[in-house]
Amino acid sequence: MADKLRDQRDEDDGDGDSSASEDFDAYGMVTEDPRAQVRRAMASNHELSRVFGRAWPLLDPAEIVGDLWSVPAYLAMCAPSLSSQQVAALQRADPTAWTVSDLPILDAARRRLGNPAASRRSRERKAASTAERERMAEVVGDLIATDDSELHVMSMLRGQDLRATLANAGAEPINGRDVLSGPFAHIVVDEAQELTDAEWRMLLSRCPSRSFTIVGDRAQARRGFAESWRERLERIGLDLIEVSTLSINYRTPAEVMEEAEPIIKDAIPDANVPTSIRTTGVPVVHAPTHDLDAIVDRWLAEHIDGIACVIGDPRYRATSRVSSLTPEQAKGLEFDLVVLVEPQALGIGIEGAVDRYVAMTRATQRLVVLTA
Repeated sequence: MADKLRDQRDEDDGDGDSSASEDFDAYGMVTEDPRAQVRRAMASNHELSRVFGRAWPLLDPAEIVGDLWSVPAYLAMCAPSLSSQQVAALQRADPTAWTVSDLPILDAARRRLGNPAASRRSRERKAASTAERERMAEVVGDLIATDDSELHVMSMLRGQDLRATLANAGAEPINGRDVLSGPFAHIVVDEAQELTDAEWRMLLSRCPSRSFTIVGDRAQARRGFAESWRERLERIGLDLIEVSTLSINYRTPAEVMEEAEPIIKDAIPDANVPTSIRTTGVPVVHAPTHDLDAIVDRWLAEHIDGIACVIGDPRYRATSRVSSLTPEQAKGLEFDLVVLVEPQALGIGIEGAVDRYVAMTRATQRLVVLTA
């Protein structure tokens, strides 16, 4: 229980300077922090420790989140708006088989409960620092007692600054907090159309100034994006929003966009599709799937530079110049040649339309669409 009390206190105090728990008396000797005396006295009272253990247990964030996916009654209590079918669907055989969607929930739990590992590290550093200072105090005391020089040079060791410097000289560097925990003055967010509310809360908790540069394309939102950007950002808690819309497409040639635009407009009628100002004179090629190898080999022979990508055929073996990716993996990338295999196999609805649109618009020079 003493460890639990110390863990909670350390988490509240943060992971700061390990010298905070010591002081010096008028003679420069180390004295114990009164708080440590109180904690030790409380920890020695076993009945009090049991009471605190029941009322204030030390909780592990990962265990708490894991319980949500393994104890239906617990999830139902925490999220009463979920139906019994939804609660059942969220249960897992292995509750710690973490997914990307678990990350913001784990982060929220850690921020609410604290980080026991950080507390232990802080406590260990403070204990080591205290021991080092006590040892240094004994050494300094011996040096002063045995100093028989005329000027009593060793008496200078009573100075607090010098003693602290000596005590810290051999100390290991103290690792700061997790650099990804913030706070940050400004955050740049790319592919922002894919962020869930929980993921936005992760970012907002790290940026007290609420200063963001947000880049996203509603036409590439695989989960759908019914709101406007202003409505979306206001809903997550941002204000003073300035929206700038991309109207010109410098990357994708007009020949590709002529085929890609109707696909996304059918699924998202008000999607923003910028106008291509570049043409290549090379129309989109449609061919059967069995021509895949021949098309790629011919392109490689004709182009000593450049890179290509086959999207939609996981069996295709990538090389140094030809990648084999899914639409989701290809998002944000660009290739001189894109070969899209069986676009209809990518799915239906908004997700399927977005995947086809994303795959097609990765091409900066030439697009080939293969069907059976």
